[in-house]
Amino acid sequence: MKIIKTKIKNLLILKSKIYKDRRGFLKETFRKNVLKKNFPFDIMSISKKNVIRGLHFQNKFSQAKLITVTHGKILDVAVDLRPKSKTFGKYFLIVI
Repeated sequence: MKIIKTKIKNLLILKSKIYKDRRGFLKETFRKNVLKKNFPFDIMSISKKNVIRGLHFQNKFSQAKLITVTHGKILDVAVDLRPKSKTFGKYFLIVI
């Protein structure tokens, strides 16, 4: 698993290998000893084409988010809403 830093502090891209064979594929999505984060829960959702899913922010109790695309593509946008951050108001977007 490869960790790629972005211009926004604590916003990371995790790249993992996909192992394919005639049965399908296997992809590692998270490894605690690599990321050193504790995810208290894990949620999976399926969206149809052209669906906007989720506009989330936590003010008092921040949460780590892990997004995995199993098929198709998504446009993922993160905006730094931390007032004391050097990148406050900046955004990062990626098509996965």
